[in-house]
Amino acid sequence: MTQSGDAAEQARKRLAERLKKGDKVTIKKDGEVNPDGRSGDDIEIPPGKLAYQWYEHDPELLELEKSAMRRFFPRFKLDKLDDGRFFWHGSIKTRVLSPDNDWYLQVVYQNNHPDNSSFGGSIRVYSIDPDLEELFEELGSIPHILRDEGNHIYICTARQNDFLATPQESTSAASAIAWAVKWITVFELWLDGKVTTEEFQSHTF
Repeated sequence: MTQSGDAAEQARKRLAERLKKGDKVTIKKDGEVNPDGRSGDDIEIPPGKLAYQWYEHDPELLELEKSAMRRFFPRFKLDKLDDGRFFWHGSIKTRVLSPDNDWYLQVVYQNNHPDNSSFGGSIRVYSIDPDLEELFEELGSIPHILRDEGNHIYICTARQNDFLATPQESTSAASAIAWAVKWITVFELWLDGKVTTEEFQSHTF
């Protein structure tokens, strides 16, 4: 790499670090971002997060989501994360291993919902209690799970082609929870030895 290339690489690294830490970043009149955050005649980027939320673009879809959840999972509550993503949270009972076996779930919409470019689609279901991270450590592994950008486990609810993501029809949080219940049922059967690891890991169910 040339000396000028080295300097550009260092500038990009400084810029990335400043953005990650939320430090002051300024923009010159020609639109160039200043990696050193100098002011003068530069305009400072206002505090805040980059935003594109599906419900801002399609509020009607949000109302349909609320309607589906009221109908099928009325005990779940809607809330919002600090980064603007909506999520549902609530408990379900499987009664596979025990009549009082509760799972407390967090169901998080991604910014680009509806989208099926990855397994599970744009609605991620996390198990808060029991904690799958703790179970993973205890068991050594768990078949058929996914990890997010922060390496946190979430449930592999659906194949990409099973998650609908068209202007005419999109998979709802209610459907994602139903798939999660199916996963939890198979997981509990796996713990009980009624399902093999190979069967769980495959798309048998």
